[in-house]
Amino acid sequence: MKLRAALCCLAASGLFLSACSKDDATIDEPTKEAVTSEAAEEEVSAEAFDPPMQFDTGAGVPLPEEAGAGNINMAGSAVKPLPVVLSGTKAFIAVANELQIVDTSTAEVLPAIAPQSGTPMDPALTVFAGDNPIQAPIVVDVGGKELVVVPFLTTGEAAGTAVARQSLEVIAVDPASGEQAFSVVHELPLAEDGSTYENAVAKGATDGVVVVDLDIYTGYTVAVDLNKQSVAWEAVFSTSAVAGDTVVGNPGERELNRHFGGLSIVDGSVKWDDPDFGYETVGPAGSKYVYGFGGWDHIDGGLYLVEAATGKVTSLKAEEQDSGSCRFDGQTTLVCNDTWGWLGAVNTETGQFVWEQEPSAERASVGITAVFHGAIYGSTENGPVVLDALTGADAETAPGVAPWVVNEYAALAADPNGGVSAYPAIA
Repeated sequence: MKLRAALCCLAASGLFLSACSKDDATIDEPTKEAVTSEAAEEEVSAEAFDPPMQFDTGAGVPLPEEAGAGNINMAGSAVKPLPVVLSGTKAFIAVANELQIVDTSTAEVLPAIAPQSGTPMDPALTVFAGDNPIQAPIVVDVGGKELVVVPFLTTGEAAGTAVARQSLEVIAVDPASGEQAFSVVHELPLAEDGSTYENAVAKGATDGVVVVDLDIYTGYTVAVDLNKQSVAWEAVFSTSAVAGDTVVGNPGERELNRHFGGLSIVDGSVKWDDPDFGYETVGPAGSKYVYGFGGWDHIDGGLYLVEAATGKVTSLKAEEQDSGSCRFDGQTTLVCNDTWGWLGAVNTETGQFVWEQEPSAERASVGITAVFHGAIYGSTENGPVVLDALTGADAETAPGVAPWVVNEYAALAADPNGGVSAYPAIA
């Protein structure tokens, strides 16, 4: 099921589509100076704590139901990451058809931002926990200016024998004002089998180049250069993570023996391709590595790191740690846990463990909910707790909440009445 070649040029490998078609366009496009210098700096009256240790549970600001829909189960636990990112005191909530914005310090709901390139996906709320495919926007530094970036899928109109075409619209928002800075629109290639693009996820960014993974049977990736406000490259590739100047994922069309490879974030050229590295699910681990749990082919299970630029695999744990998850704290620590209660932290510069903790009768197990700038947030049978990411020791035993999303100003956590609320940091 190859994508129609007439829409863009095939690279020498035959797998990767490069360059941009004449269909690329931008809407509401200011000059580059308007994005980097004219946007006002955000005036935040709230006090910042980096990282925060306590939150005011009496000052919660309820967020729209879209912040938790399809991600929180009946017990009030998040079964998937919320589609929300914090920048300053504002919460940016991704929905299929719009970006909702709430100032968590004032409870002000700002005007939502919607794509303009066609009809967006159905915004109907999901019913069952785990059903919501929409993922959080990302915060990207472009020339020293922060932008909140969110991708949308839109569909044009059919006419006569011409079928309706889908487009990717990547919207960049100035978090200081909550207003759209610009939008990049790219018409997507058709699949011969009639498959459609089901979802778009911003997987990461480096030097202003945002990598968007598109959910379609063949797998497809589009890289958008925010500096130039245009598409940099596109490829038949399913992106798992961005680390430094490398995009790691599955190259080529979906096959029985799918494997991993790495592309240059600059132009989509192949950096490495390992046919023996297959089936594992990998995630981001800073600017140098990606991580994975479990294994097939030449990887014998356990927790491992992959050097993103080369594909070199380093085993960190034996086969018994073959199921779990890791979270990067945004600085130098990757915090991991498995399904049996083990916890550990890895230095993302050296690739070595900083500490490990096995389950113990003398220590309550911790269900990790978030990590941020050297702090691990979670819940225990004794209530919420904050651990020191560099030692694993208790750093705060009465934080107030166990946040799902957190920054210097606020935590997003369960509201006692249901849904998600934002709680201001107070220490």
